[in-house]
Amino acid sequence: MFYVPVIEVIKMIRLVIIENEALSRLGIKSVINQEQDFEMCGEADNGSEGMRLVEELKPDIVLLDIALPDISGLDLIYNIKTRTDSKVIVLTYHSSQDVVNSAFQNGADSYILKKMDLQLIKHAINTTHQNSSFIDPEIAKRFFRNFASGNTKIKGKRYRETLTATEAQILNLIARGFSNKEIAEKLFITVSTVKGHTSHLFSKLGVRGRVNAIIMARELGYLETETSRVS
Repeated sequence: MFYVPVIEVIKMIRLVIIENEALSRLGIKSVINQEQDFEMCGEADNGSEGMRLVEELKPDIVLLDIALPDISGLDLIYNIKTRTDSKVIVLTYHSSQDVVNSAFQNGADSYILKKMDLQLIKHAINTTHQNSSFIDPEIAKRFFRNFASGNTKIKGKRYRETLTATEAQILNLIARGFSNKEIAEKLFITVSTVKGHTSHLFSKLGVRGRVNAIIMARELGYLETETSRVS
């Protein structure tokens, strides 16, 4: 009897870097090269070239900085998410809540600060590839400090009410990266209905924007530890 050896095929996570700082690109590439299931398939130092590479190479994940020399990184996030199936991790020095919210509103899947923490970058890549959002712990901590001091109140409201079943379902889909249109199609409701539920759940959580909602919902136990996007 002959035995055929079983060869385990490792599915590579294909990555493109869009970063204008050569030193930062080098640091990110060092992370990628250390992991046997990461594959560096392209890099660019500006948004226009980066967009071309993403459309041509179709990577699983794009790591990009918001501060690019030619176009807005926020616009680039939107273009990548609307024109390709690639996920986007923002890797930047910008940590203001408005910028973070704008990045997620334009479609970013994850957001980390540029500290060249190699383990953090690795964790963000793996988490994002598993269809979950990853938010830099430093940003999350600052959000909770603000929340505790009352700085995240919306029109004087604080978290008191529990979410309805529909709101909780929409919240889970938001955390898994679905757009309002995709949520509407999945739940067989209109986009305006999704927006209405989203507004209500944001108000109940006492937050502004998707990123804050995801952070608070995880803290309150509304989100599963691992989420998987099902097409």
